[in-house]
Amino acid sequence: MLSLYKRLENIWFRLPQKLRFLFVGGFNTVFSYSLFVIMVALLATPYKIALIICYIISTNISIFTMRYYVFHSHGKLWHEYSKSWVVYLSILIINYIFMYIAVDVCKINELIAQAIYTILITVFTYLMHKYISFAQR
Repeated sequence: MLSLYKRLENIWFRLPQKLRFLFVGGFNTVFSYSLFVIMVALLATPYKIALIICYIISTNISIFTMRYYVFHSHGKLWHEYSKSWVVYLSILIINYIFMYIAVDVCKINELIAQAIYTILITVFTYLMHKYISFAQR
């Protein structure tokens, strides 16, 4: 079984980094957005609280999947983890501002607003991770 994993891993790391980001980021996005939908639509959690809970849970998953499967980083774990959290906190602040304007000012549904935000922030997230979180020195 380990042999199969190593072969798949070798194939995976031959893919261009941007393609790996799309696959891993897609998985992380679906996970995070699904969690947001469950909290807002099914559990009736206010979007401002759901946003924070989703970031705490999904950020940790995202950091480790991005670190290894996208950027294949072997840097110091704690250093990269800390930089990644700074990136995600900046993204959370942008997300909060966007959601406030979209939901509270423009009266767009929370789920639609978050979907729009997710699409808009994708390239920014990639660049922040590439040049800050997992930058190779």
